[in-house]
Amino acid sequence: MRYRIRHKNRYGYGHSVSLCHSLACLLPRDTLNQRVSNSRLVILPAPETVLERVDIFGNRISRFSIEELHDELNVHAESEVEVQPAKVSLNTRLLWSDLSVIPPKIRMYLRSSAYVPQPTADIIDFSNQFFIKDRGLVDAVSDLNQSIFHEFVYDPNFSDLETPVSFVLSERRGVCQDFAHLMLTVLRANGIPARYVSGYLETDRVPGQTLLMGNDASHAWVSIFIPGTGWVDFDPTNGLLPTDRHITLAWGRDYGDVVPLKGLMTGGAQHELEVSVNVTPLDSI
Repeated sequence: MRYRIRHKNRYGYGHSVSLCHSLACLLPRDTLNQRVSNSRLVILPAPETVLERVDIFGNRISRFSIEELHDELNVHAESEVEVQPAKVSLNTRLLWSDLSVIPPKIRMYLRSSAYVPQPTADIIDFSNQFFIKDRGLVDAVSDLNQSIFHEFVYDPNFSDLETPVSFVLSERRGVCQDFAHLMLTVLRANGIPARYVSGYLETDRVPGQTLLMGNDASHAWVSIFIPGTGWVDFDPTNGLLPTDRHITLAWGRDYGDVVPLKGLMTGGAQHELEVSVNVTPLDSI
């Protein structure tokens, strides 16, 4: 599938801003099954320079500064990507308890992080129904993925960035970001390297297919490391393994590593953020 992605961010300020330094994680990356044919940022007011670098996770990070008075900041990302279905042969015989040797560069995905805390008693109780002795790794992770999909309610009005994982679990509701962080907490508690994946789903309906949940903005899912296989993605919001309907933007330990737009500013007081995402399948045009 080929897609055109338009991701628009508008910050409106209560008072003029005289200086801002910003980092944007809005340009998608190439992966084993995804190729970015073109991408660009359109920023207003226009900065003098936009510098791009690759972070420790391989994501594309754009840095810019605006040194003039402005009442709003617009950052629009436009990209075209081609996504192939992931070709993964899952080792269903591998036990989750067999993950004793993890490559050093993968170990960062075993640790707790800002949005993926050390497991509490309720997280462990929830985890124990999936990760039991002599259970296959793929079966356990698949059941966890399905459990979040079937037992939790997708509720865009329930949570924000400060909502803890334990509250998402107790209330059995949240959005894709919450479900990804919950799944990561459970996986890492059981010694399974897992990373947070940020991306998109198509927002225009493809003939013959239903729209997936989480298609109205950036989406998030989880990827686990399986020795001998590599990274395998799971989408707990939709209860499936991502296919060519999922477009990868970036990945990290949690949402904090892949924030679309962040920075510092002088002035501004209160601000209002407006975000819109449009993902159009070019093959259907």
